[in-house]
Amino acid sequence: MKIKAFIDGQFGTTGLELKERLIRHPSVELIEIDSAQRKHTPVRKAAMQDADVVFLCLPDAGSRVASQWIDPDTTVVIDASSEFRTHKDWVYGIPELVGAREALRVAPRIANPGCYPTGFALLIQPLVRAGIVPKNYPLSVQAITGFSGGGRAMIDEYEAMPDDQRVNAVAAYKSLGLDHKHLPEMQHVNGLDMAPLFVPTVGAFKRGMLVSVPLQQSWLNGDAQTIQEIYQLFYQHEAFVRLHRLNDYDALHNGYLQATASNGTNDVELFVYAKRGQIFLSARLDNLGKGASGAAVQNMNCRFGFDEGLGLKA
Repeated sequence: MKIKAFIDGQFGTTGLELKERLIRHPSVELIEIDSAQRKHTPVRKAAMQDADVVFLCLPDAGSRVASQWIDPDTTVVIDASSEFRTHKDWVYGIPELVGAREALRVAPRIANPGCYPTGFALLIQPLVRAGIVPKNYPLSVQAITGFSGGGRAMIDEYEAMPDDQRVNAVAAYKSLGLDHKHLPEMQHVNGLDMAPLFVPTVGAFKRGMLVSVPLQQSWLNGDAQTIQEIYQLFYQHEAFVRLHRLNDYDALHNGYLQATASNGTNDVELFVYAKRGQIFLSARLDNLGKGASGAAVQNMNCRFGFDEGLGLKA
């Protein structure tokens, strides 16, 4: 069976990455429009009506409008913006979370997750559900991403910099206002009593991501070994989640946990390090892969009954 897919916003960063994956997908026929007509509403609507699945790779306001053009009885929509991630009528698209895969298989409207929230949810949701991390724990999240995470404007800005200037351009990104747009998603999806303190940083590299959560064992209902065992139970059958052994110092590069080692994959690598009552959790992923376009393809595969790895393995 082949399905027809249309990307609204296919000339943006996520749209271009998504197009690459769909082109090599054996069960997808990609509907394309000329770049000169990418903002022409009648052309976009016609493409949507011809599609079995529409991917919205638009700003929040654009997704809000375009989603209203799509009949959920005939066409599946997968939205890559943050507009619908906590909306009750949209299914949140991380198949590895409890109950998500079953919901995705029948969902007419799927909210693709944010890149940071993907790493955070895969680290925290199993521990909250198991009662290891209390719902009222004052969580903090330290994260770093490549500059592609800021979209086309940031990519152009960083790529125009000389190498020495780019190295000095590592900076806290949309964090000091303490109202980052991912916070509602991070709280809602994980059933937390309050949003975490979230400090994202942009690195001097184009793509790649680390999402890290420090914990104090004395505030938990378990230790690092318990956390490791919970992860093993939750993710033992998941093709795209790779759990490293507890305190896997061999995974470090000259003592550093690199943000770029999962680039080009749909994998999320999970790490647990512990010492003297302190625990450090980290998730590594490609912010343009499992953090964006790879997740969208995996959600489509899940929805239409394809192998979840189709189009995602080189």
